[in-house]
Amino acid sequence: MSTSSAGSFPSPKMLRPRLLPRARLEIDRLSQQPILLYPEGVMMLNETAAAILQLCNGEHTLADILRELANRYEASPEQLEDDVYEYLCSLRDQNLVAWLE
Repeated sequence: MSTSSAGSFPSPKMLRPRLLPRARLEIDRLSQQPILLYPEGVMMLNETAAAILQLCNGEHTLADILRELANRYEASPEQLEDDVYEYLCSLRDQNLVAWLE
């Protein structure tokens, strides 16, 4: 992830991802696996994806989320940063997550 300090853009680590109201986390009744429901469909989630989205409440910054995941999965925030940021950006592109400043 490229973090530029030039201009008025905040560091991505300081942005606060939030799941948009059109999407919600649920547990599938049949499989008992986490899913993300949204008007156009359903997305099956693995444990890590569900953990990321549970933290996307608009209060936690990306840096907070990386620290929490690092503690859970015994990794460094730096090891997780690119994958988590890319995942959240893909959900933003699908209009399921918003970045708050």
